[in-house]
Amino acid sequence: MTRLSYSLVASALALGLMSSTAQGHDVWSNGEPVPAWIKSSCCGISEAHMLGPDEVWLADDGWHFRDIDAVIPRDQVLPSQDGQTWGFWNPALGRIAIPVCFFAPMEF
Repeated sequence: MTRLSYSLVASALALGLMSSTAQGHDVWSNGEPVPAWIKSSCCGISEAHMLGPDEVWLADDGWHFRDIDAVIPRDQVLPSQDGQTWGFWNPALGRIAIPVCFFAPMEF
């Protein structure tokens, strides 16, 4: 191989690595795309938690979470644009994490 060929191969590999790294911010770990509104509305992807009914519930004093001790009052809830329930907090903080943003369907 010539020096030019090595340069072209190295450039192609570098470009491929950069594009696969960028894609990591555009998809969840299950391969589904991260909605644009999530990427622009709140925090980083590692802080985004799509929550099922066994992970979050509405009580008289607000929304409660299974894995963190925070309670989000009803007047601090943002409308979910996809009908799912989303919380954004730093998982490294464990139970003491406080959601920065919380999105829920507005039918409650």
